Amino acid sequence: MKLLLELSEEALNKCVKCGLCKSVCPTYPYIEEEAGYARGRLALAELTAKGELPLTREVAQHWDQCAMCRRCEWICPNGVEYKEIMVHAKQQQAQELGAGFVKSAGLKALELLQSKAGRKMIKLAGMVLDALPVNEIKTPFPTGAVKFMPKPTAEAFGLRGKVFKAQEEKGRLLFFTGCMVDAFYGKTGENAIKLLNRAGYTVVVPKDIKCCGAPHYYSGNTQAFEKLKGHNLKELSKYDFDAVVVVCPTCGGALQEDYKLQKPVYDFAELIFKSPLKFKGRGEKITFHVPCHSYSAMKVSDKVFYGLMERVEGDEVRKAQKDKSCCGFAGLFSITNPQIADKVQEEKIKDLEQTEAELVLTTCPGCVLNLRDGVKKHRTGQEVMHLADYLAHRLEE
Repeated sequence: MKLLLELSEEALNKCVKCGLCKSVCPTYPYIEEEAGYARGRLALAELTAKGELPLTREVAQHWDQCAMCRRCEWICPNGVEYKEIMVHAKQQQAQELGAGFVKSAGLKALELLQSKAGRKMIKLAGMVLDALPVNEIKTPFPTGAVKFMPKPTAEAFGLRGKVFKAQEEKGRLLFFTGCMVDAFYGKTGENAIKLLNRAGYTVVVPKDIKCCGAPHYYSGNTQAFEKLKGHNLKELSKYDFDAVVVVCPTCGGALQEDYKLQKPVYDFAELIFKSPLKFKGRGEKITFHVPCHSYSAMKVSDKVFYGLMERVEGDEVRKAQKDKSCCGFAGLFSITNPQIADKVQEEKIKDLEQTEAELVLTTCPGCVLNLRDGVKKHRTGQEVMHLADYLAHRLEE
């Protein structure tokens, strides 16, 4: 993999310093300095690449305070490849300064989760915790972060290695489940499969895919990413399928951009949106949080999500003012930057609360986790669920 110092002058100079990225950066309002948003972080990358600024921990801290939501890319008029520049910057940071204990431990945990031993441990933990009358457990982290984390389930990884056939097959999909669905939100995976089967798709779940590696790549650990990518590509090559489907846009973005698959990659909602399926609501008010990587990485139009919601007869869609703002999770970001992440989360929760919706929907398991954590902490009384769960429970038989 290339290092930061090998980036082309063209890539580094593409930013014209217009500052438009400031208007959408989730962290800038709580840092309020030039290095607190994309333009400043890119300037630091350029200066260190040219040898005009030493790579110090202070410089690295500004990069680590980025949520990597990529909203700056979404709004950039000049097509600056912010993600790629930051990946190279963080790779250089890891080599010269070290990755840091918490970040390294978090990334290693994702690798352990998908090992044979890790899968057994998750299932065992699920059996032990099953008796608890709560779905989330208040969990402290060494950085000072405290989050309501989902319980693992005894049925973890239960979808692996199975084929779910449609009655009248019009396509064959490979379902890249992702770590969150595998370990915590298996029901979401089941519900996505139910919808896809009803829409005419046979769904194949690979037996031994591992973490997609996006958290590693975004953190600059390109060596671990390449190892995970190589394993997953080998596993995917064993199956016959027309396209890949995901219920996590971060996984989907990695598969589209960084795996460079020859087959198309779809958010499940894109396929359900094109189907003739009908839904019957329960007279509830619903709102939607658009995950950042849905539009910044996968380039999915939010018309897909709202179009599906509006097809649910009897329910009322209430659009939040800041429906496309970051929820503050961003994986390890919310653990390593708890003070900033909590403020971003609070802004999001207040915006959702103002809709007076009973249900908050989204299409990212990580966002589900963080929004559930947020509504508990801020006591809004709202229920948060993945769009796949919502639609499956309202599917007209």
